[in-house]
Order: sequence, then structure tokens, then C-alpha cells
Amino acid sequence: MRVCIVTVAAHGIGGMQDHTRDLVRGLAALGHDVEVITAQHPDGLLQETKGGATWWYLPFAPKGVRTPRRNPHWLRASYRKFAERHAVRPFDVVHSESTSAIKLLHKRVHKRVPLVATFHGNAIGLARASVLRAWRGGFDAKVREAKHLAWLSMEQFQYGHWWRFRACDWMVVAHQQFEETRRESFLVRERGHVVPNGVDTSVFHPRDRAATRSELGLESGPLIVGVGRLNSEKSFDLALRALAALDAELGARLVVVGDGEERAALEALAAELGIDERVDFVGSKSTHEVAAYMAAADVFVFPTQREEAAPMVLPQAMATGAPVIASSIGGITEVIEESGRYGVLIQPGDLDALTREIAALLSDDERRARLGAAARQRVMEEYTLERMVERTLEVYEIAARRLGR
Repeated sequence: MRVCIVTVAAHGIGGMQDHTRDLVRGLAALGHDVEVITAQHPDGLLQETKGGATWWYLPFAPKGVRTPRRNPHWLRASYRKFAERHAVRPFDVVHSESTSAIKLLHKRVHKRVPLVATFHGNAIGLARASVLRAWRGGFDAKVREAKHLAWLSMEQFQYGHWWRFRACDWMVVAHQQFEETRRESFLVRERGHVVPNGVDTSVFHPRDRAATRSELGLESGPLIVGVGRLNSEKSFDLALRALAALDAELGARLVVVGDGEERAALEALAAELGIDERVDFVGSKSTHEVAAYMAAADVFVFPTQREEAAPMVLPQAMATGAPVIASSIGGITEVIEESGRYGVLIQPGDLDALTREIAALLSDDERRARLGAAARQRVMEEYTLERMVERTLEVYEIAARRLGR
């Protein structure tokens, strides 16, 4: 099968970025011919072969830094590149990561080539989480979240994002997201499919913790790890405050893997709390390095207050056998199911609960081992890369039959 994947997110840390990279590798490993049309490369590359696929980097940012409006130059270029490659050899299916392929819909590509979309979240859930963060926070939080709601609204209603994909087969990454995603974009229920994100378990797997820490240059002793984009929604400030509240005799350290607009503020907060010598901000890392940090952890924390559809870092950490503590929000509850089964769930924003659960896990070797083993088994049963690719191909075939292909 010849597949064209269109995505505005291909670089850096993020669930959509990981989903694209993993899907590409999985499809290519099965012998499918994959090409990716995406945003400009940070190093100025226009084309490369990666993960067994051809990646085309358009020389435009998909949107502005201070505005949610999609860049019309990128939109036009995405269609031109599709048309150029389709003329060389026709694609069997187009896969839109979220609404990235909106211009192809404007050009009615879906009338002649099956076009499917994977939605990695929905505006209804994101808006609800924003309102809750505003309600819990002070004046600054209320102003920030008001701006965020305005941004979400402008993203949703530009270029017909809110209705154009009604003509397509579509996927969500969690059952919890299905109904709100359908309502958000007036999608057809019968064309909807649930395809959970998959983890490459050849990369994310258990390792000898002591040896892995030595390779990473980490000290011995209790280690907490968090991974993700450093912004206000991910709430890494709670991880810092929890570390500060832990009994100093535990000697716990925190490693934060990732980068983002809140990094400087988080580093300043660590200094203010007097824990800067016990916190390492290591920045963005390669996939293999991220997997190593997760495998080195005694506890993995994910205190997000964002309405996560199905965050990739959670099953990735679980695949390494790390015991996880995560917020009970969005699709996270679908992965962990119930607190204490495959991980520990806390209410979003509950600092006391986060601190308490970290301390409890760090003091109980047997429980950490049990939770880590159960988490790994959960991923192997439901969240492998192979299973995700298999389910995705089934949707491609359904969309092709619907179009009479």
C-alpha cells in the first residue's frame, strides 16, 4: 500500500510527533511505501529518508508563533507536494494527523483518494480542562486560560476544521475521546474507529536500573523522572513542589526530560524551593535516551492538567517497567483503568496526593516491582506498535472499500 501522511507536527517532543514517527516505522517495516509531508525542518532540510519512509519538509511554518491561524503558504504547499507525488505514483490512502490535511479536503482529494484522520484530542475536552485550571488557579491563571480558550476557538473554526472531516473515516486514540471528538467536528459515528497509540517495545523495555543510571551519569538513590513539553498544562511545577515536600532523608532526585516555554520559570522555581541541586533539567533527548531515563526511574510522574487524549509518554514509561503516577484526566484513565492496577491515579492538581503517592512508592520496593510488571504487561497486551499499525491498516482498508477502491 502506498501511504501519504500529512502532519504539521514532526519535530521535537509531542504525542503527535511520536505517533507519526512510530506509524511510519511500523508501516515501512511491513513493506508499505510511505511518504510524509510536514513542516519545515529546523536545519533547513527539504527531504530525507527516515524510518524507511521519504519525508518532505515544506519551507514554511504551519502557523505563526503568536497566532493559531494556519499559514496559507504551508496549506498551499502541502497540497502542491501531495499532487506532485501523487502524479509520480498514485497514493492508495492519505492519513491526516489531526486536521493537517485540511487543504487536501478543500481540493476534494478525498473524492478520489481515501482520506482518514487521527484526532489526538478534541476542543471540547481541552476547553473543559482549561476552565478547570482557571477555576483552581489565581488571577494570572485565569488570564492565561482565557487566552488559551480564545486560541482554541480560533483554531477550531478556521478553514472549516470543525466540519470538513465529516466526509472521512476517522480515528481517535482512546474510547474516552470518541463521543466528544465526534460532536466537536460533526463526524459520522459509523465512520469512527478507536486505534490506541502504540509503543515500540524494542526501544521502550525494562533495563538494569543501576547500569542504566551509570550510562546516563545519574547518581544512585531514589529517582523520580518526568518527561514532556515544559508548559503550564503539563504541570511540572507540581513535581517540583512534591519533591520539596518529601522528607529530605529520602534523598530523592528528580530528572525532567523535555523542553518548552516554561523551562526558565521551572528552573527558577526549583531554586526558590531550595531543591535545584536535586533536580536535573536535561532538555530534549532522542527516543532511545528518553527510554533509558524512563527505565532508570524508581517512579515516573505525569501530573498533567491537560485533557490528554492518550499521551505517548505514559505507555512508553509503562513499557519500561517504571511504576507510574498520573493525573486522572482524559484518556489516561483508559490506560491505567483503576488506581493501583497498572499505575497510580491522582486528581489533577492535587499536590498533597502526588507527594503522598511518591513517598509511598519510594518506600515500598515490592509494590514498585508489582506495579512496574503489571504496567509492562498492560502495554504488551494493548499498546504495542504492531497492534496500532494492524488496526490502522484495517481502517485504511475500510476507507478504501467505502470509496470503491
